Amino acid sequence: MQYVASAGICRANMPAFPRTLVRPLRGKLSGYAVAIGLAIIATILRQAADNLLPPGFPFLTFFPAVIVTAFVAGRGPGALCGVLSLLSSWYFFIPPANTFVLSAPVATALLFFAAVVIVDVLLIDGLQQRQEKLVESQRQLAAMADQQTLLFQELQHRVANNLASVSAMLRIKRRQIERAPESALALLESADQRIELMGRVHRQLYDPAARELALPEQIENVVAQAQDVAGASHVTVIVSAVDARLAIDRMMTLMLLITEVLNNSIKHAFPEGSAGEVRLTLDRVAAGRLRLTIADNGKGLTPEAAGTPRHNGLGTAITKGFATQLGGTISVDGSKGVTTVVEFPEG
Repeated sequence: MQYVASAGICRANMPAFPRTLVRPLRGKLSGYAVAIGLAIIATILRQAADNLLPPGFPFLTFFPAVIVTAFVAGRGPGALCGVLSLLSSWYFFIPPANTFVLSAPVATALLFFAAVVIVDVLLIDGLQQRQEKLVESQRQLAAMADQQTLLFQELQHRVANNLASVSAMLRIKRRQIERAPESALALLESADQRIELMGRVHRQLYDPAARELALPEQIENVVAQAQDVAGASHVTVIVSAVDARLAIDRMMTLMLLITEVLNNSIKHAFPEGSAGEVRLTLDRVAAGRLRLTIADNGKGLTPEAAGTPRHNGLGTAITKGFATQLGGTISVDGSKGVTTVVEFPEG
């Protein structure tokens, strides 16, 4: 909760850059119309103030016109207003009036005006671009804060669910140990493997660097983790999966189901380290519906083996629980090896 509060505080402290002050006129036509209009207004105001001003102020009303145009319409309209202002001040207010006579003093004055206009327009345009980048950065930071808050809530929910699963598993192990105390070491080792694998899968799926991986890559990584924890280098796992979209909590459930079925195959289908193969397939059977098939070429389930832990024990209970969490159905065929099929909705 402290993290969520921190994220909220960070968002509250982010500076607000109002978008309305960042070049409000976006259309080219309206921007250039404003440039022409302000140049005309500046000419009229300068003409009205001509009797009030001493000689030598031909550009007085044109600088504000250029600055305002650049602020509201951007660099192009600002430049156009500057050109029109230069021509208007040159023609109407630089002696000799109503002519475009060019002399050294006139050229100097015009160059000065042009230089100031260019600097003003470029500065305003640079500031606006910087402000737009800051606004975009603020938007991205807000989105990241929202995403991390959501991830934290998902993580908190998943940790609670995983701890509940571990607690239920340990209760079942305790009852098994009470019935057969001599199996305590093997049962505790099995529980340790399940908990370690659950932790690895949890870290993988909630690693920010791995969240952009496609679902087939996520499955391959989880399969490698399961083989590593079980020490099952003698078992070959072939993965073929479509790139489906799953919410992070449902993906976690799917990965834990996969590891549980693989763990059962590794422990029971290939005894004493014998080589074997497991084929894992995830495909679409209909719009918005997926089918997971995990099939091994091990010894299968004979009528005598139907009562073994693999068929009725903790592993089977766990896989059925995961299938239920996915909102799907599960079926197991043990006639030729063991094939587990789970159908569930995508999303």
